[in-house]
Amino acid sequence: MNHQYDVVIVGSGMVGASLSLLLQHAMDQGLNVALIDEHEIKQHGAQQPSFDDRSTALSLGTKRILSELNIWQSIASQACAIEHIQVSQQGQFGRVRLHAKDEGVEALGYVVPNRVIGQVLSQSLLQQSRLTRFTPAKVVSYEMAADSAVVHIEHAGQNLTINTALLVLADGANSMGCQQLGITQKRHDYQQKAVICNLSLDGNHEQWAYERFTLGGPLALLPVQGNRYALVWCMEKSEADALMGVSESAFNARLQDVIGFDKGRIIKSGERALYPLLLSQAQEQVRSHVVVLGNAAHGLHPVAGQGFNLALRDTKVLVKSIEQTLTQLGQDQLGRIQHLLAYQQAQQQDQTLTIGMSHYLPTSFTQSGTLWSILRGVGLSAMDMIPVAKTVFARQAMGLVGAAQPWQP
Repeated sequence: MNHQYDVVIVGSGMVGASLSLLLQHAMDQGLNVALIDEHEIKQHGAQQPSFDDRSTALSLGTKRILSELNIWQSIASQACAIEHIQVSQQGQFGRVRLHAKDEGVEALGYVVPNRVIGQVLSQSLLQQSRLTRFTPAKVVSYEMAADSAVVHIEHAGQNLTINTALLVLADGANSMGCQQLGITQKRHDYQQKAVICNLSLDGNHEQWAYERFTLGGPLALLPVQGNRYALVWCMEKSEADALMGVSESAFNARLQDVIGFDKGRIIKSGERALYPLLLSQAQEQVRSHVVVLGNAAHGLHPVAGQGFNLALRDTKVLVKSIEQTLTQLGQDQLGRIQHLLAYQQAQQQDQTLTIGMSHYLPTSFTQSGTLWSILRGVGLSAMDMIPVAKTVFARQAMGLVGAAQPWQP
């Protein structure tokens, strides 16, 4: 059985779901959109695997996009505002402190559990009456036709062929779509893993987020609801594996040595999880009738918490491109390579800056030696004392950059 759609999105994780919602206005104007995922979209209960117990740091720019989608109000009650950020290096001088008040904004960002984001996105997807959902469905294969992309799927006991003017691959870092279409991904293995868990300290976090660089790898403490922190602790693979096996008291003692006592004493740490750290970049983000989005396009080191935020800005700009193509050029131009290249060009600077910051910060801070330490300390101190430099850094961290703008702060 054959089906024809204007846009087909593969993947209903945070990026694919957001794209579906951002296309609502275009769907109201007649755009025909389908969403494919191997997991069933549920209003309650078990969610898509990307909606796990981790927390995500949402930039202010991301919060504003979610507000535009009318879903932020459903997230806000379980979001913890980041009002202050401190970036420092362990045992050395130099630090940068950012304050929402100094930047004239209500918060620098927000920390939200993935499961909360997942539940709200899933509920919103189920309310989209114009969206066709093939879930759960198994993608069997992809192919390119002369003027479309083709997806073969198994759904509800049937073999279906779906033709589309624009195929969006938002199916994760190990994208099967990229593999089958020959879109290669360049990968850099940091030879590290991140230990992730929630922490309770006996002090009040007062909406502070901390990024501490150590020679072993960066460590982040993000404030979450209930006066807790979400910990992301990066270190060599063997060290991380060993740390997963120690008792809670031994883990807490080791961590306390790294973070010090100025934030309080650790009284409890939750269940630990382990994630390998890679930088992955699709060597083609666009080709005729195909766009690669989200982690399939670029999977970032978690040091600056920019992965989903950058992906959502990409998504916003892609939707602008689709709407502009439909309005100014007509539906038959959808998916043409010249328009997709224009979308990619519009996001190139944002991607280059964000990926560069997420890559070079952790690698430069693991360089040992007195000279490196002095240079890092001088750099941090200079940024902290120069308002213009600090504001540029803050706006990048807040996601108030790129073609997804303009927004008022």
